[in-house]
Amino acid sequence: MVEFKTGGLARSLAGHDKGQLYIIIGVSGEYVTLSDGRKRPSDRPKRKNKKHLQLIHVYEENLGTKMESGVSVRDEEIRSFIKAHQQ
Repeated sequence: MVEFKTGGLARSLAGHDKGQLYIIIGVSGEYVTLSDGRKRPSDRPKRKNKKHLQLIHVYEENLGTKMESGVSVRDEEIRSFIKAHQQ
């Protein structure tokens, strides 16, 4: 079973944003909220169904802990994390 958790990296498999990398900033039921720090900043996240995402097994411990505790995460931190893991 694939576990989506806050601070994880995911790639969109369907929709107009196909292939785009996002960081998971929230999980609720069948949906996750995503941010890329640019088009979808952390204050305006994208809501997407889990079945339309491919989980990349990279987890940012620091960002995940910040998000779960309610501390705001800067978009620059999200962008740099995604940029470091793009292929």
